Amino acid sequence: MNVLVLNAGSSSLKFDLWEIGRQTERLLIKGSAERVGSMEEALDGAFAKLRDFTIDAVGHRVVHGGDLYHASVIVDAAVERGIEELSVLAPLHNPHNLEGIRAARRKLPLLKQVAVFDTAFHHTLPPHAYAYALPYEYLTEKKIRRYGFHGISHRYVSWKFADLRGKKRADYRLITCHLGNGCSVCAIDHGISIDTSMGFTPLEGLVMGTRSGDIDAGAILHLIDNEKIAPRDLLNTLNSESGLKGVSGVSNDMRDVMASAKNGNERAALAVEMFCYRVRKYVGAYAAVMNGADALIFTGGIGENSPEIRDRICKGRDAKGRDAKSMDALGIAEICVVPTEEELLIARDTDRCIAGLPHE
Repeated sequence: MNVLVLNAGSSSLKFDLWEIGRQTERLLIKGSAERVGSMEEALDGAFAKLRDFTIDAVGHRVVHGGDLYHASVIVDAAVERGIEELSVLAPLHNPHNLEGIRAARRKLPLLKQVAVFDTAFHHTLPPHAYAYALPYEYLTEKKIRRYGFHGISHRYVSWKFADLRGKKRADYRLITCHLGNGCSVCAIDHGISIDTSMGFTPLEGLVMGTRSGDIDAGAILHLIDNEKIAPRDLLNTLNSESGLKGVSGVSNDMRDVMASAKNGNERAALAVEMFCYRVRKYVGAYAAVMNGADALIFTGGIGENSPEIRDRICKGRDAKGRDAKSMDALGIAEICVVPTEEELLIARDTDRCIAGLPHE
């Protein structure tokens, strides 16, 4: 089966075409369309590049599945409505994902299409991990809770780690670190996601390229009430002007920030130190929750390609700035890099959904 994988953004469309068989998985072609006027135009551009290939099914990345979707599903009108209803929880992502789904269904009405959710892997979080300590009706009525994101990546790399060893994800306790422009850590206890650093939105958790990560809610209210910053402007700041970019004043790209730090830029050096410290702190917390881990897995653009950042996370610094003990002090047996392949997992899920097979 040839599966077209689509990732629709606000002004772009990324696509991959995978050949998926029981013994074969092969990337046939990939590409993107940037600054498109409409999703139909983007798809027309993609189809022009795909004209020499057969397409048998379509898989879509969807950021937020809320508590409606705990696994990948074949798209129908009801699923479209569900994704639309969940747009209130992911206004920056779900509407564009849905636009891509609707455009693809119009263009390819005879093909089955599957929605693969970034949140689905984390539906196994226990209540004590996903609930916030707010009045209980905020959870039950307003759905304010930790959902977690990057689930496609965390699920893939934990599967790949085990598969390379001829075993199953369920055989291991793993801590997976997806470090790119967006960053998150996940605790996976014998195949089950039991905690993750992103929360109600992708803002919570680690320092990221342009996102703030953890911040006291009181500080936000102070800025709104005392500094008279409009909530919408503040949300933009937290999402797009913070993190590495906001602290360093240089860039959201870790390579640029590190280069600037090495040239004596103290703000850049602080940004790098904050980034590594926050990751190590979450890793330590999740090692405590699981009583150690069989492996700490790095993935994503920074996680895969920056040995210096991995080394700084794993060594850490003590209160006086000295190198601390390595990860074995946390009960972590192995540290490794596993390149993520989210599009492949989406293609697999699409194939297995249509075939009625359980997901891996």
